[in-house]
Amino acid sequence: RTNTWQNHAVAPTMKRQRPSNSPRQGLSNQQSSSKKTKKATSPNPSPTTPNEKNNRNWKQWKQQQIHDYNTHQFLDSSATVHAGLFGARRLPEIKSLWRHVVQNEVVKLEHNKQPDQTTTRKVGESGGGKISSRHLRRRTGSHKRRRRHRFPRGVESNNIDDGMDVESDIPLASDQQLQQQKGKDISQLKQKCRRARRKPALLKQLHSYWWKHQQRLQTTGKVEDQNPAKTNHNWIPTHLWHAKRFHMSSPPIFSWTVPLLHANRGSRASLRLATSQTTPKCTIQDATWEIDGCAIVLRASQINSSSSPGEQAIEVLQSMMGRVTDIKLSDNSITSGHLSVEGLIHEIDSFPASLVGPGTFMFTPINDAPSSEACLLSIFVHPAIRLKVMTILTTLVENHHSDSDINLTISTEPYSLLRVRGTSSTATVADVLSFNWMDILPHDVNVNEVDHGTLINRNVQVASSTDCTQSSNQVILKSHQPNRHHSHLPQNVACSGWDIICHPSIGNNLFQMLVRKGGSCAIGVAEDARAQLEASPPLPIFPRDYPDSAEGQSYWEGNSNDWKLIRSCIEGSWGRNNKLLRRSRREGCDEKVSIEEPETLELVTTGDVSSRKTLRIHWSCLVSPKSYQSVIVVRGSFGVPFLQLLHGCGRLPSKVGSDNIAGQTRRPRRPVRPSNVAAHAPPLSKGEKEGHSKLCQQLKASLSLPALLRCEIFFEGKGSPSVGDFIYSLTSRDDSSNDDSSKSSDKESPLGLVVAGGFSPTRGRSYGVAFVSAAMFIDALDGTEHGMVKDEQMFLEVAIAKGLPFPRHLRRCALLSLLL
Repeated sequence: RTNTWQNHAVAPTMKRQRPSNSPRQGLSNQQSSSKKTKKATSPNPSPTTPNEKNNRNWKQWKQQQIHDYNTHQFLDSSATVHAGLFGARRLPEIKSLWRHVVQNEVVKLEHNKQPDQTTTRKVGESGGGKISSRHLRRRTGSHKRRRRHRFPRGVESNNIDDGMDVESDIPLASDQQLQQQKGKDISQLKQKCRRARRKPALLKQLHSYWWKHQQRLQTTGKVEDQNPAKTNHNWIPTHLWHAKRFHMSSPPIFSWTVPLLHANRGSRASLRLATSQTTPKCTIQDATWEIDGCAIVLRASQINSSSSPGEQAIEVLQSMMGRVTDIKLSDNSITSGHLSVEGLIHEIDSFPASLVGPGTFMFTPINDAPSSEACLLSIFVHPAIRLKVMTILTTLVENHHSDSDINLTISTEPYSLLRVRGTSSTATVADVLSFNWMDILPHDVNVNEVDHGTLINRNVQVASSTDCTQSSNQVILKSHQPNRHHSHLPQNVACSGWDIICHPSIGNNLFQMLVRKGGSCAIGVAEDARAQLEASPPLPIFPRDYPDSAEGQSYWEGNSNDWKLIRSCIEGSWGRNNKLLRRSRREGCDEKVSIEEPETLELVTTGDVSSRKTLRIHWSCLVSPKSYQSVIVVRGSFGVPFLQLLHGCGRLPSKVGSDNIAGQTRRPRRPVRPSNVAAHAPPLSKGEKEGHSKLCQQLKASLSLPALLRCEIFFEGKGSPSVGDFIYSLTSRDDSSNDDSSKSSDKESPLGLVVAGGFSPTRGRSYGVAFVSAAMFIDALDGTEHGMVKDEQMFLEVAIAKGLPFPRHLRRCALLSLLL
């Protein structure tokens, strides 16, 4: 067994033997040691005999010995080398190298030289024939700021136009600097490496240039210089904090990097947190980008005039106001700086057409002059319309200088806007800023009953992020109670609170104090839009609810990449995973929007915008008759006649008084219907119907412009509205019930379209916002029997469908009310 195991075992490794000096001795040992293996592995003998192989190996070994001996003699210091013989042998190679490199370069210089130029070469300068290979070695850059290997083939740094690849993030020099640096070597141009340029401190300083100067634009400057497309994109003061926790806009929106949605929380969670009563909390949003980081300041100074300069500023403001409000601009509370007002800006002398957008106006007194001599009017607008507003104000100021003693100047002042909303917003602001509301407000005013737009100036102790020369510790607290008459409703809590207007140098520290010390929850664009839609009545959002403006048309027609990203953020899911927003950010908006316009303009079309299906709405096709001019939305007191027609289409149920004689109560004979459940309104009498029909015809005849009405819809049963759903009148269905259904469905035109909607957790049902045609709304009210009563209010019952030729049995019924 032992012999058998040894025959099948693997032979042990041989010890390494010292190589012999002679190949013959090595071969003889190798042949004697491998006789058995050769017999086992190679049965065929070698074609060469052992004697021939030994002679060939011995000759090779002898030549190697001679070569080693000669190399030793050449490198030995004691040996001698004949210089003349060595140079004569190397001379042909040196001459050929000189002809191919140096002589050809000299000929080129002679051919291209100027009359006053000599053909000289720098010592050690390469002629372009060498390709550096020093990048293969390891080197350190700690001892030198910018060390790089020599450019191959003599490429200069200034030859940018020759097709040289240049890093996109390296700032290019101006034409004057290029002329000064022309002809210099690359080693003389000091450029920072990308690692040094990408330091957070340097990036923050670069992207915060928008607030470094207090006045960025004077009346003598050019408006075109402030075009956001020509400047670098800006960062809000809290950009570094939001970039780690939010989905940021990439590329920038209107030259701003905006926090869109929280990365680990949806809009439902923020809405639930803001409206919670068990654990009162509040939300905070850095909305600096929504005011473009500045306020347009209109300064009125008195020269030789008896009138107050505030009156002149109000006259300029009245030409731009398009919204009729209960607050007058000449009120002392507004001119004294205790109250702000919100309105719409139109083109000069073009009300109610040519809407530009909404704006916030406030008077702020200045400290260097008495209030009777000068005053300041600050205007906050969206960055999409700031240039347009600046142009309008500049035109008004130029026309005003010629015939008035009041000097008006326009400038901009940097500001940061922080929005605090929720149940504990009032207590959080007082706790963080360290003051008591009883010491600020009058004794007869409650904190929860402060008017919308009330301004309070406070000095806070907040460290500035940078060295600022001006007093940047002053903040302005602005009360935000848009639905003050419905403040008891829980759905209005998430959109009520305070606006903090401060200098951008303290914006970041103040924001973090509200988050850490106050326990506020940070939100983005999607959460803020969700809270405004949840309000009762829903608050308008620019430009979605302003289809009569140029930006609103661009928003719905998909002509802007910036509005496309905002729209995908607002119309997306209300949860944590917004697939529509993720798809838009993944596909990018760098490409220009290219949309094929149809030959015939339709109300709703589906177009490909940046490789994504987008619903496009042309509001001019909704009005009757169809008009290609821009539509007008009826707002404010101008919508009261339409509201009166809606309330006159039916009777409100009369309240039957209960008998309480001698403390006795009468039991109702039938179950009492709750007031929050909709029911059909009692019909009108014959005479009342005729009077109501005449009013409808008179109001329709008075419509001289294509008008739209902003409405609110409620679903009593199942279903939820979505963007682009069609609204149909039930009156037209009753009129065409006797006709052929196929023919009547083709002739039937929609009443309006839904622009936003979803399920409301505070209301407990689905609701939405829509726009309807004013003329078709009057036709639907004329002789209708579909008036509904709910909470002592009158509604119109309508049908909601997903498409234009939609089967009637698949339509859902909803209640419609007007929003003024």
